[in-house]
Amino acid sequence: MTRLGARVSQLVPGFVIVVLVSFLYAGAVQAEEALSPEALEIANQLSCPVCQGQSVRDSNSELARQMRQLIQHKLDTGESREEILQYFVDRYGVSVLREPPRQGYFWVLWWGPVVGLVGGILLLVLYFRRRDAAASGIEEPVAPEELRRVEQLLEPEGRVR
Repeated sequence: MTRLGARVSQLVPGFVIVVLVSFLYAGAVQAEEALSPEALEIANQLSCPVCQGQSVRDSNSELARQMRQLIQHKLDTGESREEILQYFVDRYGVSVLREPPRQGYFWVLWWGPVVGLVGGILLLVLYFRRRDAAASGIEEPVAPEELRRVEQLLEPEGRVR
């Protein structure tokens, strides 16, 4: 056997062991994360408390992994989606929900932007109408009653005619 062949034959068992261990580790991680589609959907509705801007489904943190497992466990024991979400709200507060509830104070969060946008558009329309009326120099016609009243007021002083 050549020197190269002897070295290769020494490295092969080590390489095989590394490959086997990596497959075992990958299988363990995959088995750990075997979640039902409903559990994944619930996890997607929750924000990770330790990761900014990530859902529990997408986060790689240890806490998010534990939350995913707890969600699956609660589903397996027969709890409903609402009960599971309420459990996490009770534990972490309403901020754990990625979408605020549509009740109470949170209506402001849902409708505030719409009301602000419509109000802003109305203000712009009023502003441009008034600006255009002032720029055109067209005055609104005076009602005949008002004109007669002004003439009566100015007549004793001799200012009219």
